[in-house]
Amino acid sequence: MTRSMRRIRSSAVLAVLAATLLTACQTTGAPAPSAERTHRPPPPEPPASPLSDAPGRVVAQNKGWVVRAHPATKTGSAYCYATRTDDSSPLSFRATAKGAAMLVNADQHAQAKGADSRLTAIFPDGETMALDASPLPDGGVVVPVELPKYEDLFEPFMRSRAVTLQGDGGGTDIGDVNLGGSSWALAALDECRILHTDK
Repeated sequence: MTRSMRRIRSSAVLAVLAATLLTACQTTGAPAPSAERTHRPPPPEPPASPLSDAPGRVVAQNKGWVVRAHPATKTGSAYCYATRTDDSSPLSFRATAKGAAMLVNADQHAQAKGADSRLTAIFPDGETMALDASPLPDGGVVVPVELPKYEDLFEPFMRSRAVTLQGDGGGTDIGDVNLGGSSWALAALDECRILHTDK
């Protein structure tokens, strides 16, 4: 083989090698994403409360209770909320244009998810009431009340000085609750509902 033919052959080999390397560089992509880097859908957001998140305005205060009116917003309806002024009681009351609720150790935005529990109220005169209630994830309880039954249901709470609340079937004792001033508070809450919630 002559020297010129060896040069031609070497050039051809180099050309093939260069083309192979170029192709390899062009087809090599980024490494496949690991399982940790793959897209995960965001966790579902908790359902928003249908109640307003606007700060409440004090519309009445007396006998150790305060009633606040929370105005409607674009995302929530107006409501009124009655609680002890010193936050010492586990009991509070809420009213909207469409209904009311008694809350035990619960946030004022707590929502009933169905009447799947019973709450027993025991008054000092021996009267007892069985209430349909919904337990909440944080340990609280909400008792929804239809407006036509508002006065009938709350009447014992208005005339009594105290109440003992027990969970299902008289089991877990939620506690003894001072009802001093509750008659004024529930009347003021109903007035707030009439004046300050949407119709």
